[in-house]
This record gives sequence, C-alpha cells and structure tokens, in this order.
Amino acid sequence: MKNLQEFLNTKGENLKVDGVVGRFTLDALDRYIQAECIKRKWYTHGNGLVWIRTDNTFSNKFDDFVAVYKGHRIVYAAPASTTAGDFYVYNPLTVNGITGTAVAVEQQVNNSHKFVSGANWSNLWLGAPYFQQVAPIEIYRDGNKNNQVDKVTKQKGLYGINFHRAGVGNLVNKWSAGCQTVPDAYWFEIVKRFNPGDVIAFTLICTS
Repeated sequence: MKNLQEFLNTKGENLKVDGVVGRFTLDALDRYIQAECIKRKWYTHGNGLVWIRTDNTFSNKFDDFVAVYKGHRIVYAAPASTTAGDFYVYNPLTVNGITGTAVAVEQQVNNSHKFVSGANWSNLWLGAPYFQQVAPIEIYRDGNKNNQVDKVTKQKGLYGINFHRAGVGNLVNKWSAGCQTVPDAYWFEIVKRFNPGDVIAFTLICTS
C-alpha cells in the first residue's frame, strides 16, 4: 500500500510521513482533490466517495486511494484499488464482442452508484454493504495482458462496476474485475457513514 502522506507530498504538500491519517492529512487530501476537480471543471463533493488512481499499472495491490466526503468535508481516507486484480487481467471477460479487462476511465458521473445495505449483511452480494452501479459509466477494455492500462478501446454502459469490499489480504486477486475495491478493515469503516438507498457520484481522478 502506498503512503497517503508521501503521495500528497509529491503534489506539493509538506506533511510529516508518520502513517497517521489525521486532520492535517485529510485537509491536505481535500486541497488536492478540490484543485483537481477545478482543473477538470467538475463539481466538488458534499457527500460521497472520490477515487484516486496513482498510476497506470495493474499492480494487483491497493496502491490507490479513496476519500469519504460528508458535509463537504473529508471524514475518512483509505487505501484502495481502482483496477482489476491479476486473475481478471490474465483471464479477461468478453462483453459486447470485446475481450478485455474493464478499467474505469477518469470521469465524474452524477448519481451513478446506490448504496445497498440491510440488517443481515450475509444475504447481500459479497456478504457486505456495497455501492451498486446504477448509471452508465465509461470504461476501457484492456486485453493485451501486459500489466499496463491501455487507453484504447472504450465502452460506455452498465457493467457492474461497483464499489465494494476486498477481503483481508494485501492483494486484489479475484476481488475485482474492474470494480473499485477497498480492504475489509477500511471498507467497514466507510460503510458506517452511509444509509441504505443513498445515491452518490462516481468521481475518479487519475494522476497520470
């Protein structure tokens, strides 16, 4: 997992790299996200999740980040993966006649994901609350298996690019075929902050 403070320091911050994601780090992350949204002419968030892809590789690791906004303020941040795990990189799916691993394109799509939860989590998909894709988004289909995200073949639609848990290990593996994922220890902190039926945007910032 990449260190969030080290990442932000490469973007002009001067944070102490101690691994403690406290208010100073969250405020620095907010400054970075706000600046990136302004550059892209995107709106800034009141409530929801913002994903940050830190490179263009299929690393099979949680080396991206997600920020949780509530009331126009970041209240939590966690390591994440915005790319598929090794299994689906080397065993890509075929959808609409195109074979390739799904990779979300950098974008902001309003009202794209709905929070699904319930009293008995074991009955839910993957046994945990998640955000279900409910509006079309853009993806790349990358089928050359070279571990680099190729921005060539695009599709737009409903492909089940959900936001969800990713288990207790340090590798993505089969947990994602293109979804945005977060290790369990962080995911269950994130879902505490949302209510069943909440609909949020998909905002993905790519740094390269």
